[in-house]
Amino acid sequence: MPILWALGALVGGVFLLLVVLTIANMGSTDSPTGTAVVPSTVAPAPTVPPQPCFPFQTSC
Repeated sequence: MPILWALGALVGGVFLLLVVLTIANMGSTDSPTGTAVVPSTVAPAPTVPPQPCFPFQTSC
């Protein structure tokens, strides 16, 4: 029976830690106000659908 108490304490401790960390980080933002946002220079990939490939087709 003591092993069940230890396992329960471990699971409860992990759950409590996750709750505390979630509450502590609820007010944080992704980008602070003093940070400059730089736009990306990467062009999007062209949207060309792939050619269909069927079984026993020699061009695949």
